[in-house]
Amino acid sequence: MSEARPVSPRKVQQALGYLAGLHSDDPSRVREVSGQLQRWRNKSSEHERAWLEAEQRWQMIHRLTPQLRGSLAPEPVNLGRRRLLRQGAGLLAVVGCSAWLGWLWQRRPQFDQVLLTEHAAPARNVLLPDGSQMVLAAESNVQVKYSNGQREVMLAHGNVFFDVAHERLRSFLVSTRLGQVQVLGTAFSVSDRGGDIQVAVTRGHVKVRGLDGETRELLAGDRVRLGEPGVPGPVEHHPQAAPNAEHWRQGWWSFTDAPLAEVIDEFNAYSNRQVRLGEGAAGLRLTGSFPSDRPDILLNALPRVLPLSLMQKGEYTWLQLR
Repeated sequence: MSEARPVSPRKVQQALGYLAGLHSDDPSRVREVSGQLQRWRNKSSEHERAWLEAEQRWQMIHRLTPQLRGSLAPEPVNLGRRRLLRQGAGLLAVVGCSAWLGWLWQRRPQFDQVLLTEHAAPARNVLLPDGSQMVLAAESNVQVKYSNGQREVMLAHGNVFFDVAHERLRSFLVSTRLGQVQVLGTAFSVSDRGGDIQVAVTRGHVKVRGLDGETRELLAGDRVRLGEPGVPGPVEHHPQAAPNAEHWRQGWWSFTDAPLAEVIDEFNAYSNRQVRLGEGAAGLRLTGSFPSDRPDILLNALPRVLPLSLMQKGEYTWLQLR
């Protein structure tokens, strides 16, 4: 019995877009998306498998948030102290009300938005309420949630550059399906194209935590991969490979000793010509800069700089080892 073909990351991205629509605050929008989704799922078995994978990613990301918010939970009331203050009941009422209002203020939503970019879309620059900036590559799907106690971005799919404004009282968290990235004030990128997740730091200091609880601390020029099932790999130091927001905004890919699998995942988010890798090709490494709005320049360069040949098989272009 032959194995089912892997689900296209683009199909998963489409499914995540429908999921985001189902979480809209507008009931008419939810009804519209629900109908569109049902028709989309009925088109093929691959669409249905993409939907199941998208649901799994969404649930995994949302399961991370209670763990992260645990450290922000208010301490239980000290009953011993309250007994000592019985005679000051009026004062206690005022203090208790003030604390309760303070707790609500800390968790009151300030900003909650889903951001999507389409296939082959140019980089999208987003300014957040605290002055932080995000640059979203094509086929990216994030949800940003700010409260007075926490700043969090949930990356469902895609490649995003962050330049985070420092705040002493609120950490900045990026949740992914394989772990979290915690920062205070720094610049870094997080990429999830369906395989390993890569975190690379341009400036500052971040902590990467896998689902298994292992952590890695990264400084400028460091990068790490989170692989299945949420285990961080060793930290690699490539100072010349630090992601640059200006390259993103100007439409350039910059790869330094990047695995070919990662390069092709990014290529497929921009090109209508979808590429697959033959056996043994995924681990080849590439260094170079290429315009993302002309992805064929990258594809045509690969056989000249790596031991690869191009071959068309059905709807896919294959890169095979020579």
